[in-house]
Amino acid sequence: MSATPPPIQVSALYHYPVKSCAPLRLGRGYIDDYGLAGDRRYLVTDPDGQFLTGRRHPRLASLLATPIDGGLVLAAAGRDALTLMTQAFPAEHIDVVVWQQHVLAQRCGAAADAWLSEYLETPARLVYFSARSQRPIKDVANRAVSFADGYPLLLASEASLAWVQERCPSPLVMAQFRPNIVVRGAAAWAEDAWKVIRIGGLHFDIHSPCERCVFTTLAPRSEHFHPRQQPLRTLIAHHHDGNKVPLFGHNMIARGTGVIETGMAVSVEA
Repeated sequence: MSATPPPIQVSALYHYPVKSCAPLRLGRGYIDDYGLAGDRRYLVTDPDGQFLTGRRHPRLASLLATPIDGGLVLAAAGRDALTLMTQAFPAEHIDVVVWQQHVLAQRCGAAADAWLSEYLETPARLVYFSARSQRPIKDVANRAVSFADGYPLLLASEASLAWVQERCPSPLVMAQFRPNIVVRGAAAWAEDAWKVIRIGGLHFDIHSPCERCVFTTLAPRSEHFHPRQQPLRTLIAHHHDGNKVPLFGHNMIARGTGVIETGMAVSVEA
């Protein structure tokens, strides 16, 4: 008699209130039309509206951005925290650019700009994805995304991370891959074959594998990229597309809205 395989479960949930900021771990989260509620609703830009990320400004990854009722608190080691309230934001909306997409975003105010400019040591602005903001998913009709790279959600597997770690000479943690939903109980790379999964009462379409970049080589609380470009080199050698583009995790789009939480079963529907 064959043993019953262990169930697949949600083992962790993360969101990133400011794009490229430090992850916040959640016990439960609400899936709205843009992904996890509160995820990447704020964006740092230069004075011309071009988005800034941890790829060029690794200090962003150590920024602790914490949502509060009606606002956001920015904090970092050695600095006084700054509390921002959305009702106090200027009414001004400006054009910002995220991966060549133009988005109308709300200014968060001079105090936020000054705090971030001093922290990053470069002129910066903070903007908010307001009710007036719109950003369609480029290749999915009638669906939208906030300031995430391209899709509302990113799925990752503990087993796949362990598989990479077995081949990677440098220590890894899941935070380097910045997922929203992490699953446990599936075989390594099983997610590569998934098309649709269900968590609780919600269905999610697996859209595409996630192409990885230098940001994955930044360890938590570090401001320096790995000198030997790990884990990118391991992924290029062992898990990539036909053009040797390193892959880890999968972009997802929810079919509806609702609550998900850690411990929930994950059912592979297709």
